[in-house]
Amino acid sequence: MDETPVWFDMAGNMTVNNKGDKTVHIRTTGNDKNHFTVVLTCSADGTKYPPICIFKGKQLPRGEVIPKGVICWFQDNGWMTSDLMKNYIDFLFRIRMSENLSKESAMIVYDSFRGHLEENVKIKFKQYNFHLAVIPAGLTSVCQPLDVSINKPLKIIYEKNGMNG
Repeated sequence: MDETPVWFDMAGNMTVNNKGDKTVHIRTTGNDKNHFTVVLTCSADGTKYPPICIFKGKQLPRGEVIPKGVICWFQDNGWMTSDLMKNYIDFLFRIRMSENLSKESAMIVYDSFRGHLEENVKIKFKQYNFHLAVIPAGLTSVCQPLDVSINKPLKIIYEKNGMNG
């Protein structure tokens, strides 16, 4: 399991300008500071679970539709919190129940973000028979499978295809 922020306007790292230009202007939609969080989860056998998008606010704007297979949650800042982590644990447990795995123990690997490490979150994981493997601070980019193999390529594709705004 891993969360990654995604900005609505992700400016690329390349421009086309005349050699020697002192100023390089980058056009944006004005949303370069607006983001949402994507929570990605996969199992050791490679099964990918539905992505969870955490948006800033309380609800979707009128007329917006959530794509099939995507789960949307809302939080004041658009980030994962310990309360949303408890919702996430319920989400995982429902998936495991639907796969008849709810009685088997499981291990979840995640980083040392403080919302993951709060005691009430750890207790809830334990109640649902999850063992925790916390990646030490500073090692996420090396040890976190999703960070290494999914999040970075996702953002590269997002930037290359101009999926801004």
